[in-house]
Amino acid sequence: SHDMCTCDRNFQGADCSLRTCPFGKAHVDTPRGDLDASLTIGDHNDIILAGSTLYPYGITEGFPLMSDTAGTVIANTAHDYMECSNKGLCDRINGLCECLPGYDGAACQRASCPSKANSGTPGSGQGERSNTNFKVFNANSAFHGRAAEVVQRDQCSGHGTCMTIEQLAFLDHGNTYDLWDKDVPMGCKCDPGYTGP
Repeated sequence: SHDMCTCDRNFQGADCSLRTCPFGKAHVDTPRGDLDASLTIGDHNDIILAGSTLYPYGITEGFPLMSDTAGTVIANTAHDYMECSNKGLCDRINGLCECLPGYDGAACQRASCPSKANSGTPGSGQGERSNTNFKVFNANSAFHGRAAEVVQRDQCSGHGTCMTIEQLAFLDHGNTYDLWDKDVPMGCKCDPGYTGP
């Protein structure tokens, strides 16, 4: 009478019929708060829940432990690994992230490059799926089938190369960009004779 399912990896729910989506570093993050109702917020090493299907290694109430390149521990940090990088919703049927407009990748882990040809990317201003129509979040339209139906094509309007901020910084006299989001923001390196985002 007290039996329950122990789900296989990447499955969850009472009957293990729901999928878990890919995780990535969260673009935006907050501490989870007082999960155990103890009236205190634990720190990065106080595991509150361990062994769940979504967080098999546990979950904490405070920000995750992070350190800088010198090894100094930084307090009140964010950007923990979250499902769909906190920039999309998980489709529990097929285990795919449906990303907010302007984000792509299996875990919505990076920003999309602008494109005039693809009205689903930011800055296009064309069609009903353009970024201008998504300034106010609408769960019924913004997430409807985006992950499966809208692919990124003709990025940079076909007149440039989509690159990470780390790559763009290096092309600017060998500058170094090595923060947590070095592979997240994307931008266009325009071909000669072309300008614009």
